[in-house]
Amino acid sequence: MLRLLAISVVAISLVGCGSFVPVVKMQDLSVDQRHALQAVKIYNSSQLVGATFDVINVVEGNSCQNKMWDPAATRAAAIDQAKYLAMEMGADGITNIQCGEREGTSVRTNCWEMVSCTAEAIKIAPKP
Repeated sequence: MLRLLAISVVAISLVGCGSFVPVVKMQDLSVDQRHALQAVKIYNSSQLVGATFDVINVVEGNSCQNKMWDPAATRAAAIDQAKYLAMEMGADGITNIQCGEREGTSVRTNCWEMVSCTAEAIKIAPKP
């Protein structure tokens, strides 16, 4: 019985290794994907005055320190995640970024710490 319990604990710990929130590993992106990600701009409201654009969708980027040796969760990494999701939707940029406070260890997210940012993914209309 004790052996079955030990095997169960090991199996559960191995299955639960990843975070429960979506996070793209930026180091695994191809060179082309990294260049495309850099092309997704961050716009503030004053930069969009007079511009014609469509809001494609709202994106949420998460920066999660899943393992103790992973890099710390940061606002910049969460914004990069939001930019990646916007890029995947065909957006030119993101705007109206709002980031939450750094969250501590959570069973809900399986992160030691996490930062989440939401933004609007936008497509800028070409000038006539």
